[in-house]
Amino acid sequence: MKLLKLPSLVQQNVFEFLEFKQLLFLSSCSKRTRYLIQSLQKRRWKDIKFVKYSFDENDKICVSVRSEFLIGFFSLSPTTLEQSVITPMEVFGMGPEIPIRLHPKYFGIYLYNRKQKHLVVQGIHDYLYEFFGSSSIDYEVESTENKLPPSLKNISRTCIKVPGNTTAEELEACFTASPNQDYIEINGHFNGILSTNSVILGAEHLTVISNEGHGDEILLGFRGKRLNCDCPFHDATIVQFLNEWKSNKGFHNLESLEINSYTSKKYYDVMVLKDMDVKQLDRPQDTLRITWQMSRSYTFPITSFVPVKSFKSGFSSRDYLIKDGDGEKASVLIEDHYVHFALWNGNSCEMENIND
Repeated sequence: MKLLKLPSLVQQNVFEFLEFKQLLFLSSCSKRTRYLIQSLQKRRWKDIKFVKYSFDENDKICVSVRSEFLIGFFSLSPTTLEQSVITPMEVFGMGPEIPIRLHPKYFGIYLYNRKQKHLVVQGIHDYLYEFFGSSSIDYEVESTENKLPPSLKNISRTCIKVPGNTTAEELEACFTASPNQDYIEINGHFNGILSTNSVILGAEHLTVISNEGHGDEILLGFRGKRLNCDCPFHDATIVQFLNEWKSNKGFHNLESLEINSYTSKKYYDVMVLKDMDVKQLDRPQDTLRITWQMSRSYTFPITSFVPVKSFKSGFSSRDYLIKDGDGEKASVLIEDHYVHFALWNGNSCEMENIND
């Protein structure tokens, strides 16, 4: 390849004019080419915020690579060897035993054998993880299909739309390769049942949306920092949670909890908090506004090209609890279909006057 014989500065200038998918394709030409691209493009790689693998109901695989200045995208569509006469290519570090073929009409779209989907996804992920060589990049899996996604290593964020009739064991298997994730979102036909000591409950931020079951086991088993649930809970479960936190017997990592049971349940604070020794702010005109950043799947604001992975959440309340032993304080608000709970430490607190 003549490119390899050019001076380094010329090579650098050539690479700067190429898009991500062109560089990725070029990197498959040889190990020497790949190492050269890695070496000369480190500056571009360090700004990458995330790599997202998205799967749809037709087994199409979409790979997005984004930063403020880099927009990379390519996709793979399922086919069979009999449907295509394109010569197999050895791309993404995979040999001829896992053939991937460039689409005959559209650059940036590849064809792969549907029966080898998991092998293809694993191969692409391993290749990109080594290609970028940065532990600061978030690798995210997003599944909106009728099948569960493959389990991949070094994934920090996962959003799954659970197919119907999925067992707890099948859902758990999606996370075994990456058990300690920053953010997990469970949606779709989820019935609220997880495996015992599920790794899902160890996610730092967890969002659960379920219309087919209660969230009691999720709350009582949660080991992370922030939990956001759109599903119903039994009153006794919320009482148990508050008692265990207040008596310093559990939930030592928890910083915030939000429950939204708008479609299925209504809560009454006088019933849930009646034996809790709830404190109130000294001045009747004061209320405490407490806020925090809750993780979410990467998105882009209308006014910015910078990817965003969290949103501001919070509530205002005059009521709070004091934990036994260390005196930790937490605001609590139970109103209609909602339950809010958040520590004062670790969150942003601002006193407000309700008369203003």
